[in-house]
Amino acid sequence: MKFTPLLALKIDVPGTRAAKALPALADLLRRHQAGASFAVSLGPGFLPGTAISRNHSDILCRLRDEGFEIGIHGWSNSEWLQRIEQADAAWSKVQVEKAITAFQKILGLSPRFHAAPGWRTNRHALRLTQRLGFSHACDTRGRYPFVPVWNGEIVRCMQLPTTLPTLDELAGKTKPDPQALCSQLLALTAEAPQTGHVFSLTAGPDIIKHSESFEALLTGWREQGYELTSIQALVSRCEIDKLPRHKIVVGKVDGRTGSLLLQGDVFLSTWRNPT
Repeated sequence: MKFTPLLALKIDVPGTRAAKALPALADLLRRHQAGASFAVSLGPGFLPGTAISRNHSDILCRLRDEGFEIGIHGWSNSEWLQRIEQADAAWSKVQVEKAITAFQKILGLSPRFHAAPGWRTNRHALRLTQRLGFSHACDTRGRYPFVPVWNGEIVRCMQLPTTLPTLDELAGKTKPDPQALCSQLLALTAEAPQTGHVFSLTAGPDIIKHSESFEALLTGWREQGYELTSIQALVSRCEIDKLPRHKIVVGKVDGRTGSLLLQGDVFLSTWRNPT
């Protein structure tokens, strides 16, 4: 039986401006027979009264009914990014539980997928992915699925890290030709790993405005033999007890300001292979 490599699309929805683009984006994905995982911030945005849970619950229900995976992307995306790295356990728990409650109210089920805004989180929130029943998360950047270890503590919720650079990271501070960005990404995926890829992008008007570039990417990945799908599809190929355990480290990624969480070395690799 021929092995089909998977490329999961993780689409972040950080606020109502991004949510307005979801109907057109869902139509585009459907035309290309592409699955996706939508990570949604359900709480207030930068302006009062702009919560997705208040204004766009209908489109979230439509995405659910069409078979797309939906998870949470923090409660308030902007507040999470400002506070999470120094936040205590109580604040972190309130933020995650608010998002879960809103998710349950809108969609009638509990979220199974967690994606930390900006790939930033803390040990308290990471623990909650296990304690509050998430089966998988995309809180990190890395190379392949793993079980995270934070300062020696194993968190039993598998990480499916984002494996590819984002479009804005590739672009940097310039405004390159969209076709050049597409070619760069396709070069990175020319050889398909057994564990698949995760590509992250942010929903919004720009995706729709430049839909030809995004569609060229989808077409290119299809031609490379990938099935375009959700993160949940990658999870279905994993057994958590057989995944390697990797340290979580804080670091930087080319083209992105600030620090974020990275997949570090295999846990206890030094102990197992002493010099």
